[in-house]
Amino acid sequence: MSMTFLSCDNTYFTFETHGVTCRLSFTGNHGWRLQTMQADGTFDDYGAGQVLARDLKETPYLVTEPISMAELEAGNEYILGAVDGSIAHLTGKPFCLTFTSASGRIGAVITRISVVWKGTVTVHGSYQPSERIYGTGERFNRVNQRGQSLKLYARDEWAQWKGNSYTPIPVFLSSLGYGLFMNRWEFQEVELDSRFDGSWDICVKQDAPIDLYVFASDNPADTLYGYSAISGFAPEPAPWAYGTQVCRFWPDFATTDGVRAMAKAYDENNFPFDACIMEGWEAYAPEQVADLAQLIKEFEARGKHIMLYQACAVPPPNAASAYGMKDEYLLHRQRDGATALPEVESYNPADNPDGNGHARPYVDITNPQAWKWWTEGLWGANMKAGVRGCKIDFCELLPDNEPIAFYDGRKTPGAHHWYPTLYNTLMYRLYNSQPGGGLNLSRGGGIGAQRYPFIWAGDQRREWFFLKSAIRSVLSAGLSGLPFLSYDASAYMPAEDKESDPEPEVFIRGIEYTAFMVNIQTHGKVMRPTDFEAPIRNLYRIYATIHDRLRPYLVEQGKIACKTGMPLARHLMLWDNADEKCLDCEDEYMLGDAFLICPVLDNVDKRDVYLPRGHWRDLNTGKVYEGKTTIAGYYAPLHRIPVFVNVDSDSKALGDVLEAIKPLVDEINAL
Repeated sequence: MSMTFLSCDNTYFTFETHGVTCRLSFTGNHGWRLQTMQADGTFDDYGAGQVLARDLKETPYLVTEPISMAELEAGNEYILGAVDGSIAHLTGKPFCLTFTSASGRIGAVITRISVVWKGTVTVHGSYQPSERIYGTGERFNRVNQRGQSLKLYARDEWAQWKGNSYTPIPVFLSSLGYGLFMNRWEFQEVELDSRFDGSWDICVKQDAPIDLYVFASDNPADTLYGYSAISGFAPEPAPWAYGTQVCRFWPDFATTDGVRAMAKAYDENNFPFDACIMEGWEAYAPEQVADLAQLIKEFEARGKHIMLYQACAVPPPNAASAYGMKDEYLLHRQRDGATALPEVESYNPADNPDGNGHARPYVDITNPQAWKWWTEGLWGANMKAGVRGCKIDFCELLPDNEPIAFYDGRKTPGAHHWYPTLYNTLMYRLYNSQPGGGLNLSRGGGIGAQRYPFIWAGDQRREWFFLKSAIRSVLSAGLSGLPFLSYDASAYMPAEDKESDPEPEVFIRGIEYTAFMVNIQTHGKVMRPTDFEAPIRNLYRIYATIHDRLRPYLVEQGKIACKTGMPLARHLMLWDNADEKCLDCEDEYMLGDAFLICPVLDNVDKRDVYLPRGHWRDLNTGKVYEGKTTIAGYYAPLHRIPVFVNVDSDSKALGDVLEAIKPLVDEINAL
């Protein structure tokens, strides 16, 4: 027998299988919680979502609802029922735990729970042949992750596209509607049918117990809601956050005059923008605060904002002499007391060719005095000057491979993910403590990263290939509970071969779909929008202005995201997970529920467009189409992106927005 029944009350069903003691409960929101016992004989109810809530002084999600039990075969088969009508069915010979939705559809199937190495527990399961699997955080290779072998550990690898993720999230959505969420910060290894035998494994490392939520539903949106209820819903961004933020690699914005020159060039070209991110400006230089305050005063008078740039929680070299930093404000390595912590293997080879040769100090955010010093001492002058936010980089470097001394005594495993997530959330709250709100753009984190809420997808090249990977990163993140993922518009680094990837064409094709995303954020070492020839500048103006006029709709859809966990940019699976063509489409997406966006991602002027169920009006021609059809060879020259409007949308903002962008659509059609 591979299962031994231990006990059951009206809340918990406890059993043992393959030497592992487990308990199963129902937590509401279609969620069943499967936990394994720790070495001390207890179950840890404080997984990642609960720890984050506690750190943020919120009420952790610890809901349990009544379950019923029926024993069908003495000691070998049990049926557990939840108040929502879903069922967990356990058998012992052989072990199998099957979850069924209220409609009777079979969802997640767990076939084994076993110790694989010195207390490391793995959950094994099986897939149905037709299933697609989405999620796992931001991913660049493709959206459907079935067939992949993944290491869920935040890594900075620049334009690498296959195995890395700046923001790995252990959420797994099935095309059948159900979902899984492994509620642990620690490093996880995941096999999603990588052996092509229909099986999956989730293995949590660093001696962590299993804390797996299974959402037994036919609707994948229920998993996003359930995940958000545990790890936190995204806060509503300030309306200006949905606009355009202009960033630039050093030294363009290292001086206030450089920023003024940018604003002048944007004004001359009628380019809309909402904020400038001053990468290159010394964020912690007391002698420069007066100049910064004057610049901010000028920008705020125009309704524009200034943001700064920083490495995640790393104090500057002058922190002690200029700002009174004390040694006890920093994290310490336990074995030798060192405050300069070496990077783990998630380093960026371009920034750090010697691997672990770099070391950095980090503020101890679990120390209330350290945090007070950080926000009032180090950041106090910037906040008084009117800084509206920050672009926070290098969130994937904190080591958790050896013990670190935290003020509150917590353990180190998982710090690689929880530390930047907590830090970014606290900084977002700091920026939003001022009237008009703030913006935090961050690269990286872990479970709960939607709390910042804006993530950006690292560094890509200005190439056709990476236009595709940027869309995949947004869609996969949205299917992982991150509704506000962004990226460096049309990429960060120049192409390696500018003949194969001509910069003007790649730039415009990227801007066309970025206009129909959550925000526009220009950055990098590539040509700036103001650097191009007049025809390209004109196209940028048109699409940046379209984005600007979409803002009421983006704000409306953002409010929905913050209540439901549904992303703004949505994979078509979320529109119709019964449509095979929706399941496999990775070059179209919905923006909210009203716009279907079909980018052109190669050096061509035609593409096939698939219209899912519904009724769709072509934004360019006005023609209305019945859904579940393909338009072959849709003509889309460089100046035009295929966009369709859902005729049946119930968006209250849609009518005014369509009226506002109509002159710009007419301008496109006249080219």
